[in-house]
Amino acid sequence: MTKSHLSTSAPKNGRTGLLAALLASVLGVTTVALTTPHAASATPGAPVAPAASAAPAPGEVVVDEGFNGPGLPAGWTAVEGAWKVENGRLVGASTDWNQQTRITFGRHLTDFRIEATARFDTVVDGARWAALGLDVPADGSTPWSIATMRSTTTAANGLEFAQRTPANTWNVTNTGSAPSAAATGRDVRIAAEVHGTTARWLFDGREVMRTTQVARSADGGQALIVNGAQVSFDDLKVTALAPGAFVRQPGAPLTVFAHRGASSAAPENTLLSDEVARRAGADWIENDVQPSRDGVPYVLHDDTVNRTTNGSGRIRDLTAAQLDGLDAGSWFAPTTAGARVPSLAAQLDDLRTRGGSLLLEIKGPHTRDEVARIVKDIRDHGMTGRVLVQSFEVDALRYTRELAPDLPLALLRGDLDADPVAVARDLGLSAYNPADAALAARPGVIAALHAAGVAVNVWTVDSAARWKALDAAGVDGIITNRPAELAGWISARQ
Repeated sequence: MTKSHLSTSAPKNGRTGLLAALLASVLGVTTVALTTPHAASATPGAPVAPAASAAPAPGEVVVDEGFNGPGLPAGWTAVEGAWKVENGRLVGASTDWNQQTRITFGRHLTDFRIEATARFDTVVDGARWAALGLDVPADGSTPWSIATMRSTTTAANGLEFAQRTPANTWNVTNTGSAPSAAATGRDVRIAAEVHGTTARWLFDGREVMRTTQVARSADGGQALIVNGAQVSFDDLKVTALAPGAFVRQPGAPLTVFAHRGASSAAPENTLLSDEVARRAGADWIENDVQPSRDGVPYVLHDDTVNRTTNGSGRIRDLTAAQLDGLDAGSWFAPTTAGARVPSLAAQLDDLRTRGGSLLLEIKGPHTRDEVARIVKDIRDHGMTGRVLVQSFEVDALRYTRELAPDLPLALLRGDLDADPVAVARDLGLSAYNPADAALAARPGVIAALHAAGVAVNVWTVDSAARWKALDAAGVDGIITNRPAELAGWISARQ
């Protein structure tokens, strides 16, 4: 992030087993449990086909159903199991663990909130569940993406984000617990807010979990699903949201940006550090990109490979083949030997298939052609909806805006501009990302930037005391070398 080197500590002995296992998985030696749906499903992050009718305006309620009629609402399709309207509630019944009782409705939306009051009337056992369908075909066929809730919501897996793959198998991407039990006979208010492939789970008004791995399709709508239980629903709403806004909403937690991946726990700017950050709960992974001698964008912070690999020389003087042969893990710890300097293409492919969004820093001056190659890699991997481009270099941002006006931009600053809002407007910024010390001297710019619709993400902050101060000041995100600790700190405060 900074233009000077940032030293990071080597992992403590207790982390070496995890790092070794993660390194093996990243290098392809073993298979990681977090698999993605088969190729027949929609590629996460891929462009979504436009709906046949005009997209709803942000804040528009697309579905508003109180189940006051005598039968199922118009346009709702019961796909499997028993569904009926009774006593002003929609009731779905599944007789055993192997029956996924489904009802579909709504329309395809990229950014939306789905919410309902739900009650477990009866359950076969505490492991059975109900779910909000986030992306489900109208005929209920696989694949699906859902947010699930067990009656034992306080269990470690009481809440989940999951995918039902085309092979009709489960891929559970995220698990968590609620602060109280849903139990039986109790109404709980459940909701999920979705922005493309990211989502957050809300239980009785509190955020309890996030994911970056919602598998999206071209036309899937919403659904309710019941397994091994009878569940009744009321007051269901689907509301269109503004596209992935970077300014956090009142009551929402800070966004966690993992600086060079989880750089305090794994070798920076490697797929291993990305994986550690992803498992730590980071919302975004921040990494740096520079070109090789033959013009291939690679993920590296320094001008040279000397500090973080077993090689030497300027990255711009080394070919892609030479960079591919370097060991980028031995300097950090023996257990991480064999990690590689990833190309941008490799990193984008890893994020696309395993989950995550990228805060991509164009490091140092770049020509227009060099920026064009970066944009091409992002487009070729279907990741335009999951990349935020940042740089200290104004020219690099102008080139990006010219070549890809759909990519959001952020300006990095070590010192604040005299008028950050004017600069943000001139460059068309989605975010203004200052150094912590600079922002501390002029915290009033946060409100001014927010009034202009520009987010403020601060780098590089590893202190809980500063996290608390920045949260209170209203910043939107924190870029940190300690994403696991920041995510845990946020969870405790929530």
